[in-house]
Formats: sequence, C-alpha cells, structure tokens
Amino acid sequence: MNDFINSRINNRYELRERIGAGGMARVFTAWDTVLERIVAIKVLHEHLADDPNFKERFIREARFIARLNHPNIVQVYDFDITERDGFPLYYMVMSYVPGRSLRDLLEEAKRNAHRLPADQILRIASNTADALDYAHQQGTVHRDVKPGNVLITQTGDAVLTDFGIARMIEGTRFTQDGISTGTPLYMSPEQATGQPGDAHSDLYSLGVMLFEMITGQTPYEDAGSASVMMKHLSAPIPTVSEMLNTPLPQLDAVMTRALAKKPDDRYPTGASLIADLYTAFSQSLPLKDVPFASGRGTLVFSSPPTPLRINTPISFGAATPVPTAAQTGQQTATTSAAFLAGVIIAAVIIIGAAVFFLRDQLGANPASPTDDYVTSMTGSSPMIIPAREAFFTSTFDVDDESISYWVQGEGGGFTQRITPEGSYELTLVRPQTAEAITLMAERPYANVGIEIVGTLDESSAPASAFGVVFRYQDADNYHVFGVDGLGRYSIWIRQDGEWRELRGTDENWTRSDFIQPSGGVNRLTLEIFVDTLTGYVNSQRLFSFSDSTLPDGQIGIYFATDDGGAIVRIDEFSVYPSVRSMTGD
Repeated sequence: MNDFINSRINNRYELRERIGAGGMARVFTAWDTVLERIVAIKVLHEHLADDPNFKERFIREARFIARLNHPNIVQVYDFDITERDGFPLYYMVMSYVPGRSLRDLLEEAKRNAHRLPADQILRIASNTADALDYAHQQGTVHRDVKPGNVLITQTGDAVLTDFGIARMIEGTRFTQDGISTGTPLYMSPEQATGQPGDAHSDLYSLGVMLFEMITGQTPYEDAGSASVMMKHLSAPIPTVSEMLNTPLPQLDAVMTRALAKKPDDRYPTGASLIADLYTAFSQSLPLKDVPFASGRGTLVFSSPPTPLRINTPISFGAATPVPTAAQTGQQTATTSAAFLAGVIIAAVIIIGAAVFFLRDQLGANPASPTDDYVTSMTGSSPMIIPAREAFFTSTFDVDDESISYWVQGEGGGFTQRITPEGSYELTLVRPQTAEAITLMAERPYANVGIEIVGTLDESSAPASAFGVVFRYQDADNYHVFGVDGLGRYSIWIRQDGEWRELRGTDENWTRSDFIQPSGGVNRLTLEIFVDTLTGYVNSQRLFSFSDSTLPDGQIGIYFATDDGGAIVRIDEFSVYPSVRSMTGD
C-alpha cells in the first residue's frame, strides 16, 4: 500500500519505494538505519495472518531460508513480526539486488522481436541450477521457480528469490488439500495434481523457464490456468526444433528429459541438466537465422561460450507419489476458499459426495467401481431454483438467465466457467477423479426429462466421461448416466455407499455406434416416469427398465477423468416434464 512509503518498521527500516507485488507479498526498498545500507523488505499480505498456525510456519521457514548462503540466492538478513494498526505484520529483510527480473528481460525481448543470446541463456540457467542444487542439498525446495522470481544483476548474473514463501502459505485458509502453490505455466505435473512438489518439481520448472528463454514462449500456453495444468499432465512435450523451425535434435533431447511427465525420468540435478545443455548448445552452432515475426528466431552466442561452473552431483529422495483418488477423497464435504496462482476464488458451499470412475482398456470388461476410485464430488448451485422455475433450458449464452444456476470458480484442480462462446466448460486436471454440479431446487425432481449436450475435448484422457446425476439424496445415494470418450455408455446407482450397475449386464460400459468418441458432440436424454428409466444418446434409445430403489431427488452434471486430465464443454442442459408417451412405454 502507498501508506507504507516513508513509514518505518520496528523503528529501524525506513520504507522508500514499492518495487514489486504479488499474491503473497509486497516488496519495498528500505533504508536500514542501523547498518546504513539499502535493503529489500518483503511485507506479507495481512490476510495470511488470519490463519492461526501461520506465525509458527513463518518463523520456521524464515529461519531456514535465512541460513541459505549462496551467491545465486537472495540473502535474508532479518525477519520479524510487528504490529500495524492493531494487526500483525510479517516481514523479511533481504539483500537488495538492483536490476531487473528475468520476466522483464523476456518481455523486453518479445517487444523488440528478438530472443535472448545463447550465452546469456546458459549463464542464467547455470546460475539458477546452481542455486537449486545448493538449496536441495540443504533440504529445502523452492516450489515456485519462474522468471518473476529470478533477478538479473547489473553484471548479468541470475539470483533466485522467494525461497520458502510457497511453504509459508501452505495449509492456510487460502489453500486446501489438492490445491498446490505455484504458477500454472511453470508448474510440474505432480504439482498440478495437488502435490506440494519436491526437488524434481523445481528442476521441471527450470526446464519450462529454459524452454521459454530458448523459444520465446512456454511449452504450454492457454487462457485458463486449469487448462495449462492439464497440458502439463498429459499433453505431448513440444520440441525446440518445431518452435524455431530449425533441426536441433540435441536441444530437443535435453528438453524432453527436463520436461518428462514422471519425476524419476527427469535430470537428477541441475548440474546434470546444465552439462547436457552446454553440450547441446555447442553442437547446435551455427543456427539458421529465422525471422522472429514468423514465431521463430535465432539462437546465437553474443560472445564465445566459456566453461560453466558445474556443481558436484547430489542425490535426493524419491519423488512424492501422486495420490490415488481414494486418498484425495478426504476432501469431501468441506467449505473453503481456494488460493491458486495468486487468485483467491470466491467461497462456495461444497456438497461433498463420493463418485465413481471406471478405468479400463479398450474392449475390456472393467470391474465395478470401488473405493479405490472415489474422490470428491463438489456440487452446489449459487442459488436455490424456485419450484416455479424447476423446468428450464440453459444454453449458456450471455443473455441466458439460467446461468445463475451454475457454479463458476476454480479449486482443487477443478475449474467451472461459462465461456464467451456460450458453453459451460468443466476442466479437471486430476487423473481418476470425478466431480458433479448438483442443482439445488425447492422440491425434488420427479417425472422429468433431462437432456444434456456436450463434447469431451480431444485432449482428454481416453475413458473420461460426462453425463447426468439424478435422484441425488446425499453423498452415498444417487444415480449416474454417462458416456465416455471411447464411445460407450453406462448407468449406475450408488446406494448406501456401494455401487451397482443397473442394467444387469455382464459389462459395466457398453459400446454403441450411436455415441461419438472424444471430440464429437453427444446428446444424452434421460426420461424418468414414476419408476421407469429410459436413456437415449443422439436420439437413439439405449435402455429402458424400472428401478424404485431411490426416491425423487436432485439432478446435475457428472464429469470424470481417466488416467489424465479432461475437458468437457456443455452446450445445453434442459429439464422438462416427462409423460408416459415420451418413454416409449
């Protein structure tokens, strides 16, 4: 805030100018009146103090990072907790590094239509790798390596800042299980699934940053943070050769290993990455000059390359395993505000419910869902649908009044948004998990028809699925009718926490020529008349039978992933009165 300027902290540090701000803190230059020197002070946002455990975590992490002493890591001189206007104020005093961030450097290069010279790339990458290797040897992980956290000194060296900040905010009321701190564009696949990240994750982020320095853009770019995280999880690794339209097999090999999806497949240390990178750059010269305007560019050395300082290889423990869906099921029935990439998502009431996900091979007969494939099912409406408006059609256009019935927001690797094109886009980055959006009405839905029109994005994991939830009573009692990306359908009941396929067939998912696989549009229609359930896909009747196990209940959208992320776009959701003639009986 501007009112900090010219004020003092603990009667020692005189704040002079704000030089940065982010989702967790503001950074000021200050004059240390005791040692008479310029320092940088990071003042954490006041809302973090609302968490009762934050003070203990702040002191623990600040002490730890203050012990780090490396030329490529910003030195922490002091830290403390004071009071301002009756509220606790957390701050850290650091060495002041005049210069710019790598983010500023990259943005300037884009504005001027050029890319960084190769020797500058090597220097920045080497300095950052040295800093990470040293920190990992000391037992600490950064967890948010990105260009904005790399400062470039006036001599051209890179200095890494913000160690420990990510760990400080973990567990606060602005984060929850399954939501990782970090920045989506540079986030490792394991962090995208909600894991805190380890040394392997830091090196992945370094790889992303290196890719951007070489090509001018990050490997995966998208308007939505959840979409980017899903690409980190499952999208193919792009090559430098394709980006620069120049055959560079050595650099491609380095980036393929640096950006491997599995942590154990990546470089074990920053030093090993830099050693391969230096060799690849040396073998790639001279590079063909290609105009930047075409989306490609030149890699050149502004001066002859010099040997790089390579640290002694180190080892660290195995990567933290990605949790199973059963482990993440502990997130059910919670109400929280999610903080992701510096954005505080508006609080919503979460109706926790376990939902199934079936994974199988093409043509195989999968087993019934078990608790090994149970996870949170977050669903509620921002408003109660009045009885008089119980029957409606949502087209998700800007002038569609029923848009207010549908939750929008982001948290736990799940994003719900109304797109400008007029669809309800759901993105789920966690593999083998499922979600549901349950519409709450003043009365339960009885004799109704439910129709949903949607498309599973082609990038979705193969057996991901979407459909309708109906006769929803609570977390352990409801029905699901859905189709998957392999062109199959199924209908299930969850009763008292146990799953049962309702058709009584020998297979749980049945292929149909009428169902479009991922990338194709499917229209699912479910007619409920008394106890008779009749299902259609693309106007073709697929089943009709009676079931009276559960009474009338709420309805909603079902969405689940396979071994990877998924995106579904719902273009229409309709609820209308059902009469006997509509069921074909």
